Amino acid sequence: MNIASIYIQGALCAASIAALGLTGCSDSDAQQPADLTAGAVFAMSNARDSNEIVAYARNDDGSLDFAQRMATGGTGSGSFEDSANGLILATLTGEIAPNNLIEPSADQQYLLAANPGSNNIAVFTVDSNGLTRTDLEPSNGEKPVSITTNGGLVYVLNSGETNDDLFDAAGNVIPNCTTGNAPSVTGFNLSAAGLLTPIAGSTRALSGEMASGCAQVSFTPDGNFLVVTERAAKPAALAQQVDTNERIDDEGVIVVYAVNANGTLAAPDLVDATGQGPFGFTFSRNGNLLVTEQFDGPTGIGRGGAASYVFGNDAVGNGPLLRSGPSMQNGGTDTCWIVTTDDQSTGYATSFFEDGRISSYEIDDTGIVRLIRAVASGEDAMNDNVAMGASDLALSRDSGFLYQLNSVQGTVSAFRTHNDGTLTLIEMETPFPQPTFGPGMGQAAPTGLAGS
Repeated sequence: MNIASIYIQGALCAASIAALGLTGCSDSDAQQPADLTAGAVFAMSNARDSNEIVAYARNDDGSLDFAQRMATGGTGSGSFEDSANGLILATLTGEIAPNNLIEPSADQQYLLAANPGSNNIAVFTVDSNGLTRTDLEPSNGEKPVSITTNGGLVYVLNSGETNDDLFDAAGNVIPNCTTGNAPSVTGFNLSAAGLLTPIAGSTRALSGEMASGCAQVSFTPDGNFLVVTERAAKPAALAQQVDTNERIDDEGVIVVYAVNANGTLAAPDLVDATGQGPFGFTFSRNGNLLVTEQFDGPTGIGRGGAASYVFGNDAVGNGPLLRSGPSMQNGGTDTCWIVTTDDQSTGYATSFFEDGRISSYEIDDTGIVRLIRAVASGEDAMNDNVAMGASDLALSRDSGFLYQLNSVQGTVSAFRTHNDGTLTLIEMETPFPQPTFGPGMGQAAPTGLAGS
């Protein structure tokens, strides 16, 4: 795909920060000691020379104060990673963000960051004095892009790619997780001291497709299953359906592994996605799975959406994951990231391309999603304080505030959430100013957002 029109939009949307009259922090901001356990937002640069975390203390009104800039000890890819959960906040019990699956507690918090350029994982403790790096462990694979944890068990998704560039010499996008080595997941144990120990025999392949489009790995809330999305995979062994929600060239599978008592994984079950291009996902606390759908990414204009699934073998033994509703499209392009509020009533999903947007979904008691607002933060996508490049999302611990990373601009936007599914912009910070997006210029490197 030639992206000339896309990166011209990127240059225009970068100007929107100033047009909105908003300000952001920079490297010149004084680093202030802050209790990051009281409420914080963390963003990751994914920079090729040195991957960095920027930490903000969250105020009671949802606004952010710059607190700390900390190197991960490794390097990023320097280009956009088409993946979710490269940065997670957790305790030894489970994930706090982006998948807010456990109740807030006084337990020690850990921030885990993927270094896709140096093939390792950084671990930090989070406390009243900020971030302290405790470990830098090889990811046991090529290019780690997504992390998950549950009960002290950590799994990492290695995309297998050996090319870190987003564009080829002709200016065409190189699709993530489609070149190089086959993707895989591998496991570790996380200690109270914040140290990772590899689990022998834990590495598993995904569907086996080289054109995988691997996007995210996460445990189910109970820790019994590990789930991975592959937005581009079309395994011949899986008879993928064609219906009104799918095209003839249907693509995308969800890979489900049962977790063994020793932390290793059983053989994978492959589940055909409801729609096309399953990407980011989260869970309701009763275990229902909520997945975004790209539907051809930047070329599927207006086709982005979300779908829901339930866990539990059906009467004819069709495996652990079942579709529970149709694709619910939101009019956005390339819908990729999703989070749900603590009360499980509302989900928010971002669409990366065109004008960018955040859409809101209602989640019923069975976990089925229904669209509330195609554009949650304004009347339309042209007037919603969201620009092209909208990517990772994180909620505050009480779900009163939503934070959104823009990978093209290098910004973090803070929104107040409302019961009707709408959002109100509070402010925009700029931790990672980006050059104009396009071949030979900026490659939308920032990826990963977590909060509490």
